[in-house]
Amino acid sequence: MRKSQQELKLIVKYFEERVDKKQMEGAEQQAQKKNKNSELKTFPVPFALGDIKRNISATNKTKKSNKEYIINQAFKFHSQGNIQEAAKYYQYFIDQGLNDHRVFSNYGLILKSLGKLKEAELSIRKAIEIKPDFADAHSNLGNLLRDVGNLEEAELSIRKAIEIKPDFADAHSNLGGILTDLGNLQEAEISTRKAIQLNPDFADAHFNLGNILRGLNNLQQAEISTRKAIQLNPDLVEAHSNLGGILTDLGNLQEAEISTRKAIQLNPDFADAHFNLGIILETIGKIEEAIFHSKKSVELKPEDEKLLISLTHILCSQKNYELALKYLSNKKSDACHSLYLGCLLSLDREEEFDKKYKELSKNNICNADIGGIAEHANIIYEKRYTSTFCNEAIKYVLIDKINEGSLSEKHLNELIEFSKVTQYKERSQGLLTNGAQSSGNLFLLDYPFIKAIKMALEDKIKKYKTKFKDSEQGFINNWPEKYELSAWLINMKTGGFLAPHNHEYGWITGSFYLQVPKLSKNEDAGSIAFSYQGPRYPHKEKDFKLTIQKIENRDICIFPSSLFHHTIPFKSSEERICFVFDLVQK
Repeated sequence: MRKSQQELKLIVKYFEERVDKKQMEGAEQQAQKKNKNSELKTFPVPFALGDIKRNISATNKTKKSNKEYIINQAFKFHSQGNIQEAAKYYQYFIDQGLNDHRVFSNYGLILKSLGKLKEAELSIRKAIEIKPDFADAHSNLGNLLRDVGNLEEAELSIRKAIEIKPDFADAHSNLGGILTDLGNLQEAEISTRKAIQLNPDFADAHFNLGNILRGLNNLQQAEISTRKAIQLNPDLVEAHSNLGGILTDLGNLQEAEISTRKAIQLNPDFADAHFNLGIILETIGKIEEAIFHSKKSVELKPEDEKLLISLTHILCSQKNYELALKYLSNKKSDACHSLYLGCLLSLDREEEFDKKYKELSKNNICNADIGGIAEHANIIYEKRYTSTFCNEAIKYVLIDKINEGSLSEKHLNELIEFSKVTQYKERSQGLLTNGAQSSGNLFLLDYPFIKAIKMALEDKIKKYKTKFKDSEQGFINNWPEKYELSAWLINMKTGGFLAPHNHEYGWITGSFYLQVPKLSKNEDAGSIAFSYQGPRYPHKEKDFKLTIQKIENRDICIFPSSLFHHTIPFKSSEERICFVFDLVQK
C-alpha cells in the first residue's frame, strides 16, 4: 500500500501556504493558555543553526516579524525540497519557544524521514495540541502510527482527520491502507473508492485500489485500476511491479514479464520487482535469468527472508544444493533451518544431517517442512528421527463428509459454478497437469457460499483437533494460537493430476471434493495418494509405501501439512473439482 508520495504532496501543500498573521496569533494565544506549565522537548538534528541566528540578528526585526520570517524561510526551503535548510529553520523556531501548528507538523515529517519516529510523533502531536482541528496533522499522525504497527490508533487518527475534513482525499486513501493492513478489505475498498471519487486523478489511490481488488481476487478490476494508476503516473514503479503480479495471477506471463521489467528499468534497485521477475522467469523456464534476478533481490534486501527462501527454492529445483546451503548458512529463522536440513538430505550427507537434526530437535523447531524431512530420512537411513512435528503422519489422515446440513446443495453448486469462471482459473501451477488453480485466498471473498464453506470447514478442523488431542504429536501440542485459513480451487480435466508435494508452510491441509468423476469401483484413478517420499530427496532404492484413498463427492480429507501427497490421473468427460485449504501459523 503506497503512501510515501502522498505524504510528500501534503508537505509541499503545507509549505506553499502563506502565513495568516491573525491565525498564527490566535493559535499562539490558544496554545499559551493551554500550556502554561508544559514545554515541548526540542529535537537535535545534525544541522548547524549558527548561520540562521546570524541572518535573523542581521535583519534587526521585531519578534513577530522574526517569527514570520523564520516560518516563511522554512516553508520556502521545504517546498523547494531543501530539507536540510528547512529543518534548521524549524528547529530554530522551536528553540525560540514559538508555536505554530504547521511548523510542528512539517518538522514531524522531517523527523520521521530521519528515522526519529518517537520525536516525530511528539512533534505532530504538538501540532494537534496547538490546533486540534488540523486535519493534516491527524492524517500525518495516522500514517506514522501505521508505520510503527499501531494500526488501531492509526485508524482513529485518520478517521479524525476525515471527520474534520470530509473531502480529504489523501486521508480516505490512507484509511484504505490501514484497513487493508487490518485485513478489512471490503471497508478498505470503500474508503479508497471515496478517495478516487474526491480526486479522480489520484494515481496512488488507483494503485492502492488495485492492491485491494487483487486481495479480493477481483483480478480483472485490479488490472484496470493498476493500469489507470500507470496512465496517471507512468513512473509509478510499484504499479508496474504490481501489474506484473496481477498478470501472473491471471496467467498472462508474457505481459507480466514486460511489466515487471519496466519496474526494474525505472528502479534497478527495486528488490521486490527482481523477486517477482525471478518467479515469473522460473515459471516460464528461463531458469538462469530467474536465479540472477532472485540473487539480485537478496543482495538488495538481505534482511527479507521471503526473498532468500524463494532463491533457495529455485536453486534446489535445479539441484544446486551447495549454493543454497551457502545462502542459508548464517540464517537463524526456523524456516531457513529446515531448508538447510532439507539440502543436507538432498545431498545425502547423513552425518551432517544427523548432527543438524539433533540441533533442531533440541531447540524444538516445529514445522511441516521438518516433519516431511524426518519421515523421508527415517526410511533411507533406517533410523528413528523423532519428528518435532508429526510422526507417522499417515495415521493422522481424516476422511469425513460435509453433508447438506453443513453446506447446502445450493451453496455447493454455486462453488462448482464459481470454479468454472475463467478469471479464477488462470494461476500458473508447476505441479498441476491438465488443470487450473485459482489465485489468491478465496476466504477473502465476500460471497455467501464462501462464508458457508468456511464455516463448515472450521467445524471439521475443530473436530480434527479434538480427535487427535491425546496423540502427543507436535503439531497438535503446538497448535498455533494465531493462524489464518487460506483456500483455493483446483479443477482437473481428463488426464489431470497433481505431482508429489507437501505444504511445507502449512500446519494442516485439507481437500473438500465438490465434484469427482464417476469411475469404476476397482479404479484408483482420480484418488489421492499419500507417501513419506519427498520428491527432491534421494530414495536409495528403499520401499516407500503408497497409501491410496478413494474419494467421492462431498468427502473432506484433512491431514498434517508435512505429509507428501499426489493425485492419480483419470480419464473422464467430467471435471474433478476440489476446494483446498491450509491452516497457516501467523
